Formats: sequence, structure tokens, C-alpha cells
Amino acid sequence: MIHKATMKRAIVLLLFLSAMQGTGHASGQPRIGLVLSGGGARGAAHIGVLKVLEEQRIPIHAIAGTSMGALVGGAYASGIPASELEQRVLNIDWDKTLKDDPPRPLWPARRKQAEERPTWNFTLEKRDGKLGVGTGAVEGQNLQLFFTNLTGRADGIERFDDLPIPFRAIATNLENGQMAVFDEGSLPDAMRASMSVPGVFSPLEKDGGLYVDGGLVRNLPVDVIRKMGVDVVIAVNLGTTYLERDQLRSVFGIASQMLVILTEQNVQISMKELKPGTDLLIVPELGDISAGDFKRASEAIAAGETATKQAAAKLQQYSLKESDYTAWYASRFKQPPPPETMEEVQIAGVDRVNKQLFKPLEKSHQGKPLDRDKLENDLGVLYGRNDFEQLGYHVREDDDRNILVVDVMEKPWESGYFRFGLGFMSDFQGDSRFNLRGTYTRPWINSLGGEWHSELSVGNESRFFTELYQPIRLDRAGFIAPYLDLTQTPLSVFSGDDRVARYDITRRRAGADFGTTLGLSTELRIGAYLGRTRFDRDTGSALLPEDSVNDSGLRGSLMYDSRDGPYIPTSGSRIALLARSPRSEFGADNQYIRAVANWQGAYSRDKNIFIGNLRYADSFGDDMPYYDQFPLGGFLKLSGYANEQFRGNRMAYGNIVYTRKFATLPSLIGRGLYVGGSLEAGRLWDTTRAADGSPLLNSEEMRYGGSLFFAADSFVGPFFVALGLSGEGDSTIYVLLSQPWEM
Repeated sequence: MIHKATMKRAIVLLLFLSAMQGTGHASGQPRIGLVLSGGGARGAAHIGVLKVLEEQRIPIHAIAGTSMGALVGGAYASGIPASELEQRVLNIDWDKTLKDDPPRPLWPARRKQAEERPTWNFTLEKRDGKLGVGTGAVEGQNLQLFFTNLTGRADGIERFDDLPIPFRAIATNLENGQMAVFDEGSLPDAMRASMSVPGVFSPLEKDGGLYVDGGLVRNLPVDVIRKMGVDVVIAVNLGTTYLERDQLRSVFGIASQMLVILTEQNVQISMKELKPGTDLLIVPELGDISAGDFKRASEAIAAGETATKQAAAKLQQYSLKESDYTAWYASRFKQPPPPETMEEVQIAGVDRVNKQLFKPLEKSHQGKPLDRDKLENDLGVLYGRNDFEQLGYHVREDDDRNILVVDVMEKPWESGYFRFGLGFMSDFQGDSRFNLRGTYTRPWINSLGGEWHSELSVGNESRFFTELYQPIRLDRAGFIAPYLDLTQTPLSVFSGDDRVARYDITRRRAGADFGTTLGLSTELRIGAYLGRTRFDRDTGSALLPEDSVNDSGLRGSLMYDSRDGPYIPTSGSRIALLARSPRSEFGADNQYIRAVANWQGAYSRDKNIFIGNLRYADSFGDDMPYYDQFPLGGFLKLSGYANEQFRGNRMAYGNIVYTRKFATLPSLIGRGLYVGGSLEAGRLWDTTRAADGSPLLNSEEMRYGGSLFFAADSFVGPFFVALGLSGEGDSTIYVLLSQPWEM
């Protein structure tokens, strides 16, 4: 039996030989090699070069590319014509592609809740018995999926000489500094290795080697294309942009400049290898387009077209007759065939994670035509669990059968990982809160996905929390979560607008929750706990009694979250129903019900974002201790008033927040910069009263507020600087590095 791969090679060879009639050496025409240099976003200019080469009917017989040149060159070599490649590059969302995580709605509910308390994207990992940091800011998950989708026409081709156009990708062996030339294996892997900018993308680990961006050793690989048997070299050099002196005042700036210097030195050597009179050098004029300006891809493409048209007179000598070029073009750029059926799905690379986690994916794709969009979505759901460095796929042929192979690279966390965060809030009216936070998580402590998570916060808001999250089923349809929670927080007491005392609240709780997750967005919990709360006066008048009480009882929660971001969402909604009830049956000194219902919804149009919040809380007639009453006051909680200025046993509150995104941050450091404002209204009932029945601390009335603010959704968390305005005409300044929606 003749294998499909063998038949493909035979067909390619026959088509190649037929196309060579009137082209290449068979008709006296030279073999032409194309060299595409690296340059990040500037590399989109290569597409403009290819468009004009097609217009001029210039056949390309071999391609060698580095970094972005490997992306464009590899895609073109796999059979994607320049026009289609242009549309694919222009339509891609680079902000999402250059991140690892899938869209937040694909995250499991547990992770959504954990990451509402911001931590820096700085992780200490234990690898091979030693603590260390990650090898790059981005693992390249979404980039790898993009490459795999882009080069789908080359599925099953192992030797790059068997591609419609022979191809080489250039990378740097990080262990010895030598040039690595990829000429076989996985085409997406070769492209990924060539583009792994050190410090930005993690190196590609493959076949025992560790590979990074090829620009360090050969950004313009003229010598590589020459070894592919070409007679003429067309080299496209994107040039390098040196940083200005004022940009060299940081470690990042100096490191970036060093890479530019190394790259430019090897480019100058390669340019001397071009043969005057025969070879052709094309240098697009890219101006101030930087390596990170992916949104200016259309400008870079236009620059590539302009530079190539200027070389049209020199190119003309290599132009084919229209009939010959049509035959050459048709043999290489065909319409993609219908997706083939995947007779088998294999999972490769699983070690610590339970392989049964992939069963739904296997059932969804085995025996069906390959659906790349659905497969990428399924991989995104798995990746959103935060258990993997990369999840990719490839298709191979074995005994005339198509096999879909899911390539798994688990995170190398032997004993868990640490993350760090910082929280800060000040209303400049005497209430400032800060904490330095560290978390430790050890996932997959057993085959059902048990997880041990702990948090330690140090500051005037301190906490120690540890929880063992143990699923009863792998899909988390049931779980048990015993925990220990120790907290200490400050609480200010107001009489009218005056802060008259400050108390410290110390809570100690140990309990266990039983729960279930429903889909990716919903988690339900109910549990019992043993607890004790101490209410101690720190400074000021003794208006409220100090006390230490047993408040053991029951608690429950229902959380639904479909938002695309926890801090400044642009779509989706969140519903949180929380209830806690100290019970005399558990030994509680006071018995009451404390219930809170929250809703948030987000809608956006272009750069305009509208976020609505509604909150209702009630004790259902019970008189709660002052420290457990529902607070109002503070930024986006009745702006213009002091933080938690008012408290009562029943509360209703709502706001509408408008924000406008005026700048997009690089994906490595955040999402964006915003300006906005809010309109707010709220009321409390059943406030604390004196013996004569009059309100001791604050009156019961409808209050109004509003704010104007600047915000940054950054890698360290949400940062706000705001001016709050109360309905009574008072104003307050707020500075926050924390989640603004917490209450």
C-alpha cells in the first residue's frame, strides 16, 4: 500500500517537474532564493515584497527566514499566496496572540475568583529541585496555535524540502550560541523557535536543544539560502532601529540595545556575501515603525511594496512568461482541500496531570473532520486551568490513517509556585490601607486535581489563609474544601462626617465548604465553620463596646462570572450571592443572617465602556454587630465620602461607570489606560442607634456621589487616581492599587 505522505511527495515532484518546463534550469532560467530578515512587526514588509514579486512574475525556488521573516517565509512556503497572507496578518488580534491565556470566559470559575485579588505576573517555580523564575514573559501558547493554523496546508510534511517551496528557518542554540537551521520536523515549531526573542518569549525546547531568536546569529541568512542550490539571491533587510540615548536608562533599554547591536553586526557580514550584479538587496523604508508596532502592519506592507517596485527594472530579467508563471504558481498555491477525518486522537507529553482530563477533547474530534476553530477553543479551555506551559497539536499520517496529536507541555512545578501582589488604598481623609501579599499554590497533589492554596498578607490589612481544594470528580462537579482563615483589618467609626474612633477587627475561622462547579462560569458552595471575632479599640472615643465573640455558623455562596476582565471588563456579567449566619447550635453568642446580592454588567462600543453595578444587602430584621453591618462610602461605593463612612443592617446601592480607553498597553505589562467617571446612589437602613433611639453614628437617608478618574489595568493590578464628589458638595481624592468593586 502506498502511504498518503509518499503519494503527496510524488505528486509534488511531478507538479514541480511539470512547472519547471519553462522555469528554472530546464529553460535556462536561474533558481531564485529569497532571504527574509527578522525585525518584529517591521517584518510585515515582507508581505509587500511578495505581492510585487507575484505581480512581476518572479518565481521563488527556495526561502530562508529569520524571526518574523521565518513566519512570513514559512507561511508562503507552505502554500499561502501573498494576498491571503496579507489578510491573515492584518486581521489577527496581536494583543491576544502575544499573550498565553485564552479569553477569560474560558477560564474555570475557581481561577476567575483567585485572580480577582491581583498578583504580579512574576512567578517563582521549583524546577529540578531549585527555585527560579520563568524563562520568558510569554510561553507562546496563542502564537504557536496561530502558526499551526496558518500552516495547515503543510500538515503531514516533515521535510521542509517537500513543501511547495523549500524552506529553512534560522534560530539560535541558546546552550552554545551556534546557528540552528531547521530543515525538517514541525514547521510551526521551527517558526516559533526562530521568533523566540530572549526575555520576551520562552525558548523552544526541542530534541534536547533550547532555541531562541535566530537574529542573534544570522538575521539575514544569505549563506543558508546559498546552500539550497540557488543561483540568484533576493535579500530583504528590514534594518534595525537603535534606541535613543534617553531610552538607555533602564536594564530593559540596555538589554534591547545589546540585541540590536548583535543583530546589526551579523547582518553587515551577511550583506557582504551578496554578489554584485547578480543578487538583489531590497531595503524597505520603514521609518519609525518599531519591532512592536504590529498595529502598523498595513504601513509596513506598503513600504515593502514600494521598495520592491523601485527594484522592478532589476527584477525584470528574472520574470517568466505569463503562461510559465501561471503553471509555476498553480503548482504551489492551491485551494486547501476539505478537512480530512481524524481517525485517531493521541495525547502526547502528559506526566503529572491526569490524562482523563483530555477525554472530552478526544471524543469531540475523533472520527470527525478536523475543525481547527473548535480544537483551539477546546485547547483554550484546558489551558485556562493554568496547568500547562503549552498545548499544541499537529496532524500526522500512519498506515494511511490521519492522527491528530495533541502536544502537551506541563508546567514544571515540582512542589508548587509562588506569586506576589501589592495592595494600597488611601482616601486622604485618614484611612490608608496597604498590604504585601504572597501566595503559594501546589496543584495536582493527587489524580483528581487536588490543590493546596495559601496566602499571606502583611500590612495594616493582614491575612493568613490556607485551603485544601479537593475535587470529588475530575470535572469538579463536586468538591470539598477545608480551610483556615485568620484576618485583621482596621475599621473607622464616624459620627456624621467626623472620624471619632478606629478599631481593629480580628477574625479566626476554620471550616469546610462543600460545592460544585457548573460549566466554566458558576460555582456553588455551602459549609460550616468555627469562628471567633474580636473587636478592639485602637484610638478615639469608646462609642462602641470592645468585645470578643463566638460567631461560628453556616455560610454559602453562589458565584457566576462571564466577564472578559475582573478590573475593567468590557463585556459579560457577574453575579455574587453571599450569605453567612452565626448559629447558636454551633455555639455562637449572637444569631443573625447576613446576606449580600451583587450584580455587575459590562458593555462596550469601540473604546467606550459602560459598567453597571447593583448591590442589595439585608439582615432580615436582625441587629448585627457594628463590624458586620454593611458599609457604604469610598471610591465607587459612594464616592466623595470617606471610605466605609456609613454602616447599617440593610443597604441598597447602584452606580453606572463610564470609561474610555485612550491607550493600549503592551500585552506584557497590561491591557490599557483609561479615563472615566461614575454616578452613584445608595441608602442604609437600621443604623446603630443611641439609647434614646436617635441615630448615634449616621442618619438613614438616600445619598448620592460621583467620581472622575484615571485608571491603568496593569500587570501589577488595577491602579486608580480619582476625584470623588458627594451629593452634599464635598470632595475626596482616592488612590488605589486594588480591586475597586470589593465591598
